[in-house]
Amino acid sequence: MTTYARLDGPSDAEHYSPFLGYSSNKNAESDDGKGDGDEKAMPFGSFGHRRTPPLRLVGWPGIVILGQLTLQTMAWGFFAVLQIKGAMAPTHEVVAWANAHPHTLQWITTQMSTILSFLSTLLFSWAIRQSITLHLRGDGMSLVAFISFIRISSGALILNRRNIKLSVLAVLIIILTGVQTAGWSALITPHAIVKDTPLLGQEIDLTSPLVAQTDTTVTDCVWNGPDLAIIAAQEPESGYTSARAKLGFPTTFTVMDQPFNVSTGGILPLTLKPMSYLGAHTIPASIQPQWKLPKGLGSSHSLVQQGFTTDVSCEFWKGPTDPSALPLEVYDDTVKEWLNRDADAEKISYTSLYSNCTDSAKVNSSFAYTSTSQPNYILMIGCLDGQNPRTRLELAFHGGDSGLYRFLNYTVCTLSPRMTQVRVSYESDMINISEIVSNDTIANASNPATTSAVYMLREMVFFAQGTVSNVLGDMLMSLMNDTVADASIRTPDLVLGILEGYIRGVTEYSATVLRACLASNPNFTASLPPAAMRNVTDGIHHTETVGWTRTAVGLTFLQLLPGAIIALLTIYAVVVAVTHHLQDERGEYFDPSDAMQLVAASAAGGMDRVFRGLKEGDLDAAGDVTVYLGEIPGRGPGLLRNRSG
Repeated sequence: MTTYARLDGPSDAEHYSPFLGYSSNKNAESDDGKGDGDEKAMPFGSFGHRRTPPLRLVGWPGIVILGQLTLQTMAWGFFAVLQIKGAMAPTHEVVAWANAHPHTLQWITTQMSTILSFLSTLLFSWAIRQSITLHLRGDGMSLVAFISFIRISSGALILNRRNIKLSVLAVLIIILTGVQTAGWSALITPHAIVKDTPLLGQEIDLTSPLVAQTDTTVTDCVWNGPDLAIIAAQEPESGYTSARAKLGFPTTFTVMDQPFNVSTGGILPLTLKPMSYLGAHTIPASIQPQWKLPKGLGSSHSLVQQGFTTDVSCEFWKGPTDPSALPLEVYDDTVKEWLNRDADAEKISYTSLYSNCTDSAKVNSSFAYTSTSQPNYILMIGCLDGQNPRTRLELAFHGGDSGLYRFLNYTVCTLSPRMTQVRVSYESDMINISEIVSNDTIANASNPATTSAVYMLREMVFFAQGTVSNVLGDMLMSLMNDTVADASIRTPDLVLGILEGYIRGVTEYSATVLRACLASNPNFTASLPPAAMRNVTDGIHHTETVGWTRTAVGLTFLQLLPGAIIALLTIYAVVVAVTHHLQDERGEYFDPSDAMQLVAASAAGGMDRVFRGLKEGDLDAAGDVTVYLGEIPGRGPGLLRNRSG
């Protein structure tokens, strides 16, 4: 029988193949003896057992290493950029497309993740197969290691009770290569994000005494502004929405084309663009982004602004006998043959409400003309509070003794105006007063905002009056009917609570109108000292888009770790194999994972003499045999067993 000696490798005195940290044959000996070599196994991780020329990574070693390094540079580089920048978003066109096609976007990113994971696994498998070939041409490998690493390169499961290390290694490789797709997907899939841009805004500070002392513009806005606003916009809705919200109903209110949730809170909307006031005046843009705003799917911004409100407490009048009560006088008269000398014509009644109290806003008297047969009216006057004239005001309402609005009868409401600091959220379709930051500043009764509020309330009631009804009264009745339809079971607290909500809504709206009137007058804003005008506020502009954001370092590390381990194992296997067998001869190409080439090489090398059968014991015995790859004259590569002679 002819025996082929190993042609291109040293003897197998002590075979060692440092391959993925695994020694292919720890104490292997050839079938015919120890052999004639005397080289000793090198320690784990050794890159060679003899001095060699410089490492050459040309060809497949360079491709494998460069490929894995490229993939890892992409992954960890992208991660590093996100950690530095915090967030990234593609162009507006890409964002719009992604928002319109979310399923397509997910499909694309999944395919990209699969391809990147496949490339990493392919490079790993290629490196293992090439390393196997180098080891076979060099020191050789035990048959069990040879078969096991072929299976590992193919991603197959190994269950070998005799070699737990190989089994565990195979399972780990399967897991690491399998979860790479999930890691890439988590890294590259964009999601909805919000990009924040700092904002700087300015508004008129109504608490500054310089505002009232500047010029006649303030006086005009206090006394004429409310009339213009009421006539042009019919804004008794400001009180109606506030009272309705107090009853628990959802409400919105629009001012200067700016929709508010419930009430204005006494603020003037701060906007990025000019705003129209009453259709005839323009309010300049009042906020400025600190840097260029990014384009996105939607946007919103939030600011802390100066607002205005009032604490309202209403009760029914205690009567003229109570010395602490507000003095009130009512006068009724019939206007005979008014505008018509026909005796049968509808008679008109004149009713007035007056108080000799201290008047802060020239509103201590009011009157109404109504049909004598339908005396449905509401009158309102305002006075400084007798006990706290600097900080409180009193409003008196009279709804008649027999008309539709007699539920008001004589009602007195005490107002305590306050300047507030509120957090305002400007959403795409609504302005929300989301939080009252502070309401400790008590507004002086002579403050322009307070004076304007009282005057607006008085004028709103006056302009709402007709000869047979009052719009404000109808609103109050509607609110009561929405809550308790049966008038006989309505409680006084219900009436007073609705009126309190109405007054609060109108006073907050009046401050908004005053600010708008002042801000729309360029002469006023130009003459006002900056310290008085610029109540500077800052905020954040939120842009909704699609992109990538910084995530927890630990989470991202776990996502990228499998790919990094595969890359390190790949590079380690390549460097060790190339270094350890740098001087070994290179033969004809051989792919150990190709079943046809493996069968041909086994036949050429006479491997049939190694196996005695398919029983477990026979296979285990064959697994300890060390095999080499040699060139068989006339037949190419052959898988050989080391034999001498």
